[in-house]
Amino acid sequence: MATDYFSNPPPDLDLTESRTASNNAIGIVLFVLSAIAVAARLLTRLRYQNAALGLDDWLMFVGLALNAGNLACCLAGGVYGLGKHIYTLGPQQMSTISVITFAFVFIYAWSVCIIKFSILALYRRIFGMTWLGWWCVFLTSGYLITNHIVLPLYCNPLSYYWTQWYEGSQGVVRINEAKFYLGVGIINLFGDICILSVPVASVWKLQMRKTQKIAVCFIFLLGSFVCFASLYRIVTIIHLTETTDISWAKSGVFIWSSVEPSVGIISGCLPTLHPLLLHMLDKFGYDPTSQKSSENNNSHTLNPLETISKKSTRKLWKRDILVETQFSHLGDENEAEQGTHFDRSKRQTQAWRPDEDEMSLTTTTIEARDRQRHNNHDGSSLGSIHEGKIVMTKEFEWGDSTPAAGR
Repeated sequence: MATDYFSNPPPDLDLTESRTASNNAIGIVLFVLSAIAVAARLLTRLRYQNAALGLDDWLMFVGLALNAGNLACCLAGGVYGLGKHIYTLGPQQMSTISVITFAFVFIYAWSVCIIKFSILALYRRIFGMTWLGWWCVFLTSGYLITNHIVLPLYCNPLSYYWTQWYEGSQGVVRINEAKFYLGVGIINLFGDICILSVPVASVWKLQMRKTQKIAVCFIFLLGSFVCFASLYRIVTIIHLTETTDISWAKSGVFIWSSVEPSVGIISGCLPTLHPLLLHMLDKFGYDPTSQKSSENNNSHTLNPLETISKKSTRKLWKRDILVETQFSHLGDENEAEQGTHFDRSKRQTQAWRPDEDEMSLTTTTIEARDRQRHNNHDGSSLGSIHEGKIVMTKEFEWGDSTPAAGR
């Protein structure tokens, strides 16, 4: 009976305590931080990279909007008693909390899945799509579809989900809500771990020093914080399955269902903020690339790194057109800013960087006019060059170049 939930509180329980205020504060702070991360991402893309927004950026904006819905559900639940002991509430308050819960589950499912799709779209733009990436897409889509199939089947009739708290209401509960949350929560955590593995596998194939690989992997593994949030959310769901004090235990599920997507947004934006970080360091008078620049003696030749995307290396015939607006010249800043065409008679080898790549992916453009131009100035081979063709080799460079638009 529903009335059993509102009676017979434990004798040592403080019925005046409430964690509504603390939960609301945590949710608001994390949401503000996630909004700042998205704003910094937008600033980086448009100002310091001078690049058009990609699919991953738009998906992250949608994820932030949905996360605002998560926070709104948490705040609304607190107004009606979520975070207080159920023994101090009545049927009307619990019925309203149930309505909010039903809406919250849909909003939460969409928010975490959209954020995951955004992160996967970022990985696709940087590394290309691997079988592991497609597996993550399948797993995330399956999680979203499962929620939409099961949630309408909670009760018969569906309205009994929020009317069950009233005396004399008729209906049948088909699915144990808390245990369902627990099951899909575990699937969600497994999906987070799989997504974390996507960039690590690609970065580790690069031909760079092991310390550099570890540094790049560390940037991407900052997303592991969302795994801890997802794990703790599962802990709160386990508490919900073991208690009749539903309004008190469900408040923990609510707040961590808001914290998890907020942390996911922050983690998903961090790898895109490298140009902004370099700009800020430059403002404080620190140039992390100055040492390497002096070692190269103003040479713009970049060390060859292994291509990590199947689409990254391709051959172009001379009749093909190079769209120079997609690149920022690494040499003469005036030419880069004015968008002038490079003079092939002046330079034999030039290095270009595509503006849209987050992790300073670089592209070396080499024109082979004759077979004597197969080697660079120190005699080392620049690669397989075919006469009458242009070879474009996309390379991965971390932290060694600053976008021309931001200097």
